[in-house]
Amino acid sequence: MNNKGTMKTFLGICLLFSFGMLTCAQENKPLPATVEKVEGVPVFVYALPADDYEVVGKAVSAGHTIRLAVDEISTVREKTVQLVRKALERKENGKVPAFDAIIIDLDKEKTQAIKFKESSDPLKAKVLDQDGVPVYFFSKPDGAYTVVADLQADYSLRAERGLLYDKIKSMVNRTLRKEESGEVEKFDAVIINPDDLSEQLIRFGK
Repeated sequence: MNNKGTMKTFLGICLLFSFGMLTCAQENKPLPATVEKVEGVPVFVYALPADDYEVVGKAVSAGHTIRLAVDEISTVREKTVQLVRKALERKENGKVPAFDAIIIDLDKEKTQAIKFKESSDPLKAKVLDQDGVPVYFFSKPDGAYTVVADLQADYSLRAERGLLYDKIKSMVNRTLRKEESGEVEKFDAVIINPDDLSEQLIRFGK
């Protein structure tokens, strides 16, 4: 084969490889999410609203956030109910303006009260990831998916700060190692249950 033929073959292989990578990336693109309402308020955890919004204030004080974070008795769902109730109380007392939803940033321990600039559906969200794995927490994917495994909560008791963000990071990393070792099937994302932190591993599509 001459040099021109060799070059054409090489370019053809590169194009096929690139197309394969693009197809894979499209298949693994996170599905949009629908978030839950807690006490009637949409709550975005590991997710951001799909529609434009503005931050109108802190949902709760830093001190209250810390008290909830170190509470080892209540479940995550129970803590979130307490947080939303406190935010609604602050709104009634004029400490935070009227809001439509709350964004909870577990990593930075921030709770933001937000108002939508214009919204067709205040529950629609863009899911965020942990170490490359989309995490559906207080939310479910919009669209078809298949459950490949159900796992109990499994995180290091020595997670850096012992906070919820660290537990989820530890869980996701352990689950990725289980995938690498063949203990669980390949998966695209995780759904985490706020009641007990159990995981559902899912693949997008039917």
